Amino acid sequence: MSKPHRFEDVKPALQRIAVLYRVEITKALRLRQTYIGPLLLMLVVLLSPLGHPMAKDGVGDYGFIAYVTPLALNFLGYVLLLTYVGGLIATELGQGTLRAILLRPVRREEVYIAKFMLGCSYSALLTATVGITSWFVAFALGDLYGIQVGGELLFMNDEMAWVYLVGAFLALVPQWAGVSLGLLYSTLTRSAGTAVSLSIGTWIVVDLVKYPLGIAPMVFTTYLEAPWHVFASHCDGLDASWFPMASYCVLSSLAVTILSIILGLILFSRKDLGSC
Repeated sequence: MSKPHRFEDVKPALQRIAVLYRVEITKALRLRQTYIGPLLLMLVVLLSPLGHPMAKDGVGDYGFIAYVTPLALNFLGYVLLLTYVGGLIATELGQGTLRAILLRPVRREEVYIAKFMLGCSYSALLTATVGITSWFVAFALGDLYGIQVGGELLFMNDEMAWVYLVGAFLALVPQWAGVSLGLLYSTLTRSAGTAVSLSIGTWIVVDLVKYPLGIAPMVFTTYLEAPWHVFASHCDGLDASWFPMASYCVLSSLAVTILSIILGLILFSRKDLGSC
């Protein structure tokens, strides 16, 4: 009798991952820290008109959106993301709750992937919070009628919205790389604080040396802000290109994501969950 094809195990595994992901979402919705990040970013956007005022004067206020989006996401948003991801595994390792989860008929790699998906979902939530709030504030306090230069309409409102959406999706790719790296650090320790410190410390050190070493185009954190430059250029009436920036963004982020997930899965599969 021939052995069952290994691909026959894929569907049950995907179903278990989907169940675990729903469980992770349910747990996250019960935690106060899940809501702190979006609320803080929303507050930053709502207070930003104090430093970047707008008026109902017929002039498009897309510049406010281009100003506040990277302001909120590129430092505070990324720190909030790394802080959130740092506790996904480390906290449960320290509390011993992972042992109870793995008493069920699920595999460690399935738990790991579900937590990675949760981290990616949280990054999407933070990005969506900033995007929705910034467009709402610009619409409420200013004007969004497209980009006009010298009386000529260069970009319509729907074109600007599309460029922003593309930039938001592209900005998520390096965030997901950060999630994979943060989850890897969360696997190495039973302290969420240590995991967060390692994640933020790595980010700071790499950003300090990437320009002197000439490796900035190959570092995924370079592209936390780069996608928003295209939107900002459109705000100035310039039709900026996504390439080659988008290619470097995707390739550098995917390389870190894949390597971090593989290493994280290996370490998590060998992790002693019984020791304190």
